[in-house]
Amino acid sequence: MSKSATIKDIAREANVSLATVSRALNHSSCVTDVMQKRVMDAAQKLGYVPNSAAKSLKTNSTFTIGFLVSDISNSYHISIARIVEDIVSRHNYNLMLCSTGNSKERELDYLQMLMSKNVDGLILNTTGLNDGFVLNMNRKTPMVLLNRRVISSNFHGDFIDTNSYLGCYLLTKQLLALGHRKIYVVRGPLHLSNSYERFQGFADAMNEAGIPVDDSYPFVYVGEFTQKSGVDSIVKMCAMKERPTAILSQNNMTTVGILEELHRKSLRIPEDISLVSFDTINNIDLMVTRPVSASFDISAIGEQVGHSILSRIKNPTAPNLEYIFDPIILSGNSLGLPKV
Repeated sequence: MSKSATIKDIAREANVSLATVSRALNHSSCVTDVMQKRVMDAAQKLGYVPNSAAKSLKTNSTFTIGFLVSDISNSYHISIARIVEDIVSRHNYNLMLCSTGNSKERELDYLQMLMSKNVDGLILNTTGLNDGFVLNMNRKTPMVLLNRRVISSNFHGDFIDTNSYLGCYLLTKQLLALGHRKIYVVRGPLHLSNSYERFQGFADAMNEAGIPVDDSYPFVYVGEFTQKSGVDSIVKMCAMKERPTAILSQNNMTTVGILEELHRKSLRIPEDISLVSFDTINNIDLMVTRPVSASFDISAIGEQVGHSILSRIKNPTAPNLEYIFDPIILSGNSLGLPKV
């Protein structure tokens, strides 16, 4: 087996000093473009592979950022991850993407793994079920929270989210303006901050219309932010003695499940029931049924996540910052008058 090339071999091949090779490999601004190319060409010719472990010991950095999302099948998370990866890679960081499936156990396994690998930073779309471990990890690891808060004054880091409250408030207002009063809200878990905020936007709009949303309000489904929950919510709705006239889905994957089961039940949109959705569905323009939805600038959100984690790594003690993105309501063909 041939011996791996070293920086001494590169220096010999490029006829430069070891210091120049080191600066070039670390993309130092002190190295001219001509010298940078000369060293990199020599490294490529020799098949040089950097020793990441040694580099980590020397720089006290692994050049790795963890990104935990709740659902890798959600196009929102994939789009954000692609944008973040593009941004951090320009600064020589690698992105390690993990999907928890909203599982407490799986999230904890990933958090422990990332902690053991000494990641330089963590972007977290939390399950909300391991806050104690997250806060402990946060003592040493710079963090950015995406969409879901860690409910503790001890958390130190940035928070980036869509305006959950406003999005659902505006969608509910549209349904109310058409005369809908029996609105079936399909929400997420009670312990998640964004689920609470979306539900509160719905409840406040209803209360303003003189429809109290309390424990006696019958048209509420509590599930997960998943496609399966969307399916299950329609199964439950079809078993109700009194049917709602409209549905507010508080998650895009849930909306997919709702559409799937409504079609299976031969319930038409909007002839039989109206539908609005928080966040859009991928390739919605190609769909026959296009739900009215609260849409957000994913590019702007992803860019903010990427820049925030880099800033947080550079300056871990900076004050906490929040970035909340307001919605645009996209029109569709999913709204009709209440069916009497």
